[in-house]
Amino acid sequence: MPSCRSSGLLQADTQVFTGQCKLISIHVCNDGGGLFTCKVFDGTDNTGKEVARFVVMPDTTMEFDMHGVIMSEGIFYEETTSNGSVFINFA
Repeated sequence: MPSCRSSGLLQADTQVFTGQCKLISIHVCNDGGGLFTCKVFDGTDNTGKEVARFVVMPDTTMEFDMHGVIMSEGIFYEETTSNGSVFINFA
């Protein structure tokens, strides 16, 4: 069975991983209080290539299968609102 690593709980902008890896999945939960928006970049900050953007309705949980997208520089997570919880799985 293939395995992957988890970012753990993300609730603010952060560098998840530096270096080449595969993006497996992203789990997003809007904890309430309006729309929740977040972005995932291939890079070490939010100027890298944007590979995913999510706008999630209140009290909604979603999982996105990223099919092992190759991230060349790393994974950077950006949260543009502060009402969500995200977990990123990568290998």
